[in-house]
Amino acid sequence: EQLACLGGEHVVLLRNEIHRARERIKQLRIALLSNRDDFVTHERAEAIRILCETDYGKTEIDDIHDFEKMIQNHLEEEYQAVGKLIPSETFMDIFKFKNDYHNIKVLIKEEISKVNGKKYLIQGGSIPLDDLQKHFRDRNYMELPNIKADAVQEAIEMYAKTKNARYIDSVLDKACFQVMSDSAQKLGNEYVSRYVSKLADVTNLKTLLRVWRLERSEEELEESIVPGGELPAEFLIRAFKNDVIQVMKETSYGALCDTYMPQGFTVFEKACDDYLMGYVKDAKYKTLTPEPVAAYILAKETEAKCVRIIMTCKLQDIDPETIKERVREAYV
Repeated sequence: EQLACLGGEHVVLLRNEIHRARERIKQLRIALLSNRDDFVTHERAEAIRILCETDYGKTEIDDIHDFEKMIQNHLEEEYQAVGKLIPSETFMDIFKFKNDYHNIKVLIKEEISKVNGKKYLIQGGSIPLDDLQKHFRDRNYMELPNIKADAVQEAIEMYAKTKNARYIDSVLDKACFQVMSDSAQKLGNEYVSRYVSKLADVTNLKTLLRVWRLERSEEELEESIVPGGELPAEFLIRAFKNDVIQVMKETSYGALCDTYMPQGFTVFEKACDDYLMGYVKDAKYKTLTPEPVAAYILAKETEAKCVRIIMTCKLQDIDPETIKERVREAYV
């Protein structure tokens, strides 16, 4: 039978295995929150009832303010289900590294502040949460192969020197994107490599807009730029020192920046997420490749972000029209 390679690792999937994976993804896709408009427009109590009737409702909570547990448990369940469809840990781990690094940042801040950060830790990383906590506290980085020990140490030292938690985020964000980019290159799957590159670019564009609008320093921008994208740091700095939107017209992100940057950070952030979703959607129509599996998990993450936005807005009694402006484009 015809074989399909999963990148540089030369992991092969038989045609019928890929077919089964694609059919399973079709079934999972149906479970994506299809009644999102109802979820947005109804009053708080009805919106909560709608959420509880979805797969998110498998996690029972006593206080609706704990809805984040529903989101995290559901995402972890989806990671595990989708991971079984792809016989390559690296393929799925690339999408989980950001959760590992989020948790490392929480653990560092917890250690520094002496304030329990348990409620900020999230599931869905490439490293089980209990293992991550134990090995971090023991400084046993040999058991944390995708966590850059030198970056963790640098983040801790930079905070000790400056007392500014921004450096914890910037140092570890750089490390995270470097690990993602290196892993994507090693995997050799073009779709995943391009996604990581685009994610790095839009992350940097959001940083550029924030630093520019807040009239922060060039140094802060340079310290915050993550690796792995197509836009070089030097180019982003040139844009910052001149007319950001005009300079960005020279790139493939010109229309995105020209249309949405003038509308402010919140609008631009949503537009960036929708831009990435547009790329993700293209994978739905590919055959004999693992891309639809990756696309599904990325879509699930976007859906979870939308649920988080909607629930937060509902609890703050924000009107439905404002909520609609904030939620991201759907995959389905």
